[in-house]
Formats: sequence, C-alpha cells, structure tokens
Amino acid sequence: MKGNKQKNTDGEVKVKSSPMLALFGKIKDFYRNNVCNHKWRCAVCGKDVFGNDYVCDDCDNALPYLSKGDFCEHCGRKTKTAQKYCLTCKGVLTEVDKMRSVFNYEGVIVKLITDFKFKRAEYLSDFFSDALYKLYQKENFNPDIITYVPMLKKAIKKRGYNQTELLANALSSKTGVDCALLTEKVKDTSHQVGLKRKERFENLQGSIRVINRDLLKGKTVLIVDDVTTTGATAEVIAKKLKSGGSKRVYLLTVASVALIKE
Repeated sequence: MKGNKQKNTDGEVKVKSSPMLALFGKIKDFYRNNVCNHKWRCAVCGKDVFGNDYVCDDCDNALPYLSKGDFCEHCGRKTKTAQKYCLTCKGVLTEVDKMRSVFNYEGVIVKLITDFKFKRAEYLSDFFSDALYKLYQKENFNPDIITYVPMLKKAIKKRGYNQTELLANALSSKTGVDCALLTEKVKDTSHQVGLKRKERFENLQGSIRVINRDLLKGKTVLIVDDVTTTGATAEVIAKKLKSGGSKRVYLLTVASVALIKE
C-alpha cells in the first residue's frame, strides 16, 4: 500500500502517508512497546511478570547470587569459606581496592551475559544495572565518578555498542554519580577467552591509556564491567587510573568466575 506522492516547492517528491499506513504504524509501535516489552516477561524463563521486576520469583530464587554463600572480602568471588584474600587475588589483584559481583558466573547467568554481549540483547542492561545498583547500595560504594572498560571503535562498531558503557550509564542514572570514559584502548589485543592470568596481563600490556586526566586527581573511581574472570583487565585499568592521580579504585561487575587455580 503506497501513500500519495506530492511535490514540494523545491520540486522534491515526498510521500504523504495514508490514514491506513498511519494506523499500521501505531499498531507496530503498540506491539513493540507492549507485547514485546521485555519488562513484561521474565528475562530468564519468559513467563509474564507484568511489573517492575525483570525476573519472576521462581527464577530469581534460583539465580546464583553471591550473597547466598561465602565469598572473598577483597575480590568478591565465590569461595568455600569466607576469606579476606582468596588464592586467586592474594598478592596479585592489588591495584583494585575492592571488587564485588552480583552473581557467580554459572548456569543461566552465562547465557544471559553472552546474549547481552554478542546477541544484541541490550534490554538486559536494565536487569543487570538494577542488580548492580542493589549491590552498590548494600556495599556502600561511594565513588566520585563511575567509568567502564573501553573498547576499540571498530569493535564497538562491529558489536553495535559497548555493553559495559550501557551498564555504567544506567548505574550512573540510578546513583546520581557522574559517568565518564577515563581510559581508552589504543591497540587491538587477542581475545582473552582461554588465556591464563599471566597471559592476560601480558596480552593487555600497552593497550590502555588514561584520558580525561583532569577528572582523576584525588578521586575514588568505580569501574563497571560485565564479568570478572582473572581480574587482569580491571587491574591494568586501575593501575593506569592511579598513575593518573586517582586515590582509590573499586570494581563492580555483574558476575565473577569462582576460584581460579593456577
């Protein structure tokens, strides 16, 4: 069905939408905003929730929240017993002053984060940022500024967005703390997946530099990320931030991988 063609004063042809096309547009918008509204369905099982919660009660109770068990007081990872410094972070993750994660990286959380990062499930930033905000409040984080893990421009273009930027901006809106990009990635690196901790540190050398240095002096910075694996990325960024004048650096992530034995 076509609209009516009309010429404007410049001789350009414009299409005037018919009432039927306008109606179809309204129906499409209603379907997108209501029938397809992700807030109306559980992010895990898809069951109707029709509220402000992003997951149904059954799924929420089954999620691997780290608060349900013991974790390391420093890096926030799941541990068999409560520890001040676990074997994964002791003597290694020293630049980040405090790290916390909402979930253990297992089960359905792995799928949700994978969808969020690689399958254009941007709507999950609402669910994740809400969970991050609750943990932020519980842990009494009080940063001067929020930042996130940088990506190369070509990587952002390929993916369509930087998922950590979405999380950081959403958390900034909830907390009222300003969000800014404080570092940038200046060279491509190999994928970190499958690399051991030492290899990750080596892979990241020379890839990050500080920007907006004037925002750093004497400030406490909170880095937001999706997953803490070895902690190498956050450690490298934290070292750069402190060399740029930051007083202390915290890390808040959606999930973290449990004790790494190396």
